[in-house]
Amino acid sequence: MQNFLKKIRENRRIRQSELAEQIGVSKQLLSGFENGRSGISNEVLQKLAVALDVSPDAILLGKSTKAFDEADRKQLTDAMNITFDEYGDKLDKETIIKISTELYSLLVHHGFLNDVEKVRHNEEVQEQVIKGLAAQCFLKRIIK
Repeated sequence: MQNFLKKIRENRRIRQSELAEQIGVSKQLLSGFENGRSGISNEVLQKLAVALDVSPDAILLGKSTKAFDEADRKQLTDAMNITFDEYGDKLDKETIIKISTELYSLLVHHGFLNDVEKVRHNEEVQEQVIKGLAAQCFLKRIIK
């Protein structure tokens, strides 16, 4: 999963170890997230946004630099709850966090679209869902 944490952190001239210590996580966790190897929890994303004085959008999408406010926090929490309700009993925590993060990005992005863009966006999302489901079938097949 691509994100913009490293770029934001480096632009602010903050070392990975400093940021990790500031928000109370390991340097390895930040490294994994910066390099797209792992997801992070809603709580850690919020701490990063506050520490860097940006919104989660800036970290996840590179699109917004406004501070993370209560409306953003609610939307991110809603994304986590929706994902957990849908997949909580089927998938591991890391996968749920990745889905929630992507869902939050979609919710934020979708909220700013006009009607024509919404239709095109919905079509693109449906195509990605189909590709994801096909990939999941493929993986299940080769793992057996």
